[in-house]
Amino acid sequence: MATNFDLKPGQLARARELLEVALGPRAKLLAPQASDNTHASEQIDVRLPNGKRARLVLEPLAARQQSKSRKYRVLVLNRASAMLLERLRRERQNFVDISRGTVCLELPSLVIDRTGLKPARRKNVARPLRDPFADRASLVARTLVDQPGRTWKSRELAAHAGVSTMTASHVVRQLHQMGVLQVQRSGRTSEIRLVSVKALVELWAAHYEWTRNPRMTFTASIGTPSRFLPRLRSALGKHRWALTLHAGASLVAPHATWEKIHLYMDVQRARDLADAFSTGDYEPSDQGRLIVMQPWYRDSVWHGLRSIEGFPVVSDLQLSLDLWHYKVRGREQAEHLLAKRWSPHFCD
Repeated sequence: MATNFDLKPGQLARARELLEVALGPRAKLLAPQASDNTHASEQIDVRLPNGKRARLVLEPLAARQQSKSRKYRVLVLNRASAMLLERLRRERQNFVDISRGTVCLELPSLVIDRTGLKPARRKNVARPLRDPFADRASLVARTLVDQPGRTWKSRELAAHAGVSTMTASHVVRQLHQMGVLQVQRSGRTSEIRLVSVKALVELWAAHYEWTRNPRMTFTASIGTPSRFLPRLRSALGKHRWALTLHAGASLVAPHATWEKIHLYMDVQRARDLADAFSTGDYEPSDQGRLIVMQPWYRDSVWHGLRSIEGFPVVSDLQLSLDLWHYKVRGREQAEHLLAKRWSPHFCD
């Protein structure tokens, strides 16, 4: 008879499902999904025919001695003997036997005694796909852009991107539906190839712009921005940082004139940007020309970080994304960078 007392994790949830089937629309679930604690209780509200409500408390049979004065206690059994079930009926005890699909309830204006019930099938609700341009998920697209002519296998793409195979699969499926990836099944895996870097950037830029980054503007005696850059090495504090927008593009593919310097700083909170500089020569001001940003892409913005002429600069992809909606010749500079960085075969 030990099986009546030793419920396995999740069996209270099955008892709750049987009660929902027996009660139909009268039942209103109160408790969350059953926990791994086999002596936890579950609760269900029932709307009675007399207009009142009763709260059913589901308990393992082993817990009945611990109960105080729960009027609508429902004992949960598993593989109970017919003799025990009859005894509980005579005692007018409410119970559920999950192995037999039996529900026996006696409540005011409501009596239910049913056997052979089966829990209703839960509809499989498709999980929403991951946003392909979210922080971690975007590592897949960034990896594809790193080697645009390469054909990838599913698992190797996930491994190179540093994400789970499920995340990579979600991103690939969406980018394929958006028309920027070619995907061909090959046995149990898929062969994946980027169609166009420019098409991907255009699609991505519709979901992102540089103004999403929390930022703080500082005054400084900048003069000519390109000549001012070397001063940043000693002025910036201990945090990781990198140039972006026109300041970064000027070191990679100079094209447009620029007056403001934008850089990312790896800080935990936006207010920490106020302490970005180790010297007192930089003061926060809306009129400044030095803009320090906390990355909206907290992890992936650093993907492809490199040093150019001794300055840390974000990847060409991140530069293009940041520049795309920048009002002062940003789109022009981004398209120039794309054309120079990637061959026309991948940009058309």
